[in-house]
Amino acid sequence: MDMSQSKETADRIFTISLARARPTPRYRRTDRIVTLLKEKVAHNMKVDVGVVKISQKLNEELWSVGKRSRRPRITIKASKDSEGIVYTKLPDEKEEEEEKGKEAKEEKKEKKVEEKVEAKPEETKEVAKEVKEEAKEESKAEQPSDAKKQ
Repeated sequence: MDMSQSKETADRIFTISLARARPTPRYRRTDRIVTLLKEKVAHNMKVDVGVVKISQKLNEELWSVGKRSRRPRITIKASKDSEGIVYTKLPDEKEEEEEKGKEAKEEKKEKKVEEKVEAKPEETKEVAKEVKEEAKEESKAEQPSDAKKQ
């Protein structure tokens, strides 16, 4: 089996020293930390820097001390998927939270649809009738063509 066809993900936990960001000018320090983190993860996971993605919580953790300050080191969890994209996140960050976020978005969409249906019930009934009529017309148009083929 080829490595590119493997569906398994490679998970690793790294502790990255952020000391190399110290010589950077203070007003660019956290920007440099983000770049440094991506470079280290890309090197260790053997991918290009462009395919390394940082989670929202990890980004917030990096920026929590401000743009000018820095932490001495940070521990992260890197996961490489089957397509070669590397996702970085905090070790205690769970994938369940991402799934909950997706479910919450779907529920919001469903609620919006329900609200629209409840807001204008007469219009939706008319639209439903029109759709049924169009479906009947299409089925009638298809029947003679089916008879010709046989």
